[in-house]
Amino acid sequence: MAVLAARPPLSARTPRTARTARRAASVVFWYAVLLFMALITVFPLLWIVLTSLKGPSDPIFSVPPQFLPGDPTLANYGKVLDTLPVAGFFVNSIIVSVSVTVLSALVSALAAYPLAKMRFRGRDAIFYLLLGTLIVPVQLTYIPSFVLAVNVFHYYDTILALIFPTLASAFNIFLLRQAFRSVPDDLIDAARIDGASELRIWWHVLLPIVRPSLAAVGIFTFVTSWNDFLWPSLMLHTRENMTLPVGLAALQGLFSSDFRSIAAGVTLTVVPILIFFIAVQRHFVRGLAGAVKG
Repeated sequence: MAVLAARPPLSARTPRTARTARRAASVVFWYAVLLFMALITVFPLLWIVLTSLKGPSDPIFSVPPQFLPGDPTLANYGKVLDTLPVAGFFVNSIIVSVSVTVLSALVSALAAYPLAKMRFRGRDAIFYLLLGTLIVPVQLTYIPSFVLAVNVFHYYDTILALIFPTLASAFNIFLLRQAFRSVPDDLIDAARIDGASELRIWWHVLLPIVRPSLAAVGIFTFVTSWNDFLWPSLMLHTRENMTLPVGLAALQGLFSSDFRSIAAGVTLTVVPILIFFIAVQRHFVRGLAGAVKG
């Protein structure tokens, strides 16, 4: 009887039950929305991968469509690897992406430090001018960049043409500036009192603190450089110097009617960078959160 008496009346428990039901319904709704968006996003990639595994007897276009290969095979990948020097394309893409990532991160960090922690005339104006370049489509810069590459720097049809023009990135400078601003000024003042130079403060004090943001910048730059197609296609014409997206574009001419081989080439381009991003996405999200918070 004492236990029954201690229980709250039904009228008191009803609002709590209603709130729990509404919360559960909200969670189910948002999970359904996210699942639907994930399916829409993943479906094209999944269709490409399944198409690359289809054999000659599996239809590409049929009603109703056949998604799963009835006779799965890796012959389409072998055909692509035998026709094009895909290994060389991979090496060129890795060299370009790693070089662009490392050099762009260093240059952006060097530019972001004075914009965040040094006081000089015109600092804010320079920063807003850099932000203003983000609204300019990068395609508008290709004509002057092409003229400079051919007539001034003379690195046309070389890998250097893909590295030097991307050393400075306004977006990376913005992210690292926000990350540097979150570092307490007391740490920098203490280092200056101890006699450390500005370059030493940047290297030994600030960079270790903003490593998550540096990781985000590196991941974003690497993925962008790996997937870049338009500028490399303008600069590279020798097959030995081509990166993976540019080299595999030849599949449209070599296998114009063989959609299975084209799907295999697309998979070879997308899957490595997808695996890379999945492996490091935790650092990417943490770095972006730190930069935005700063």
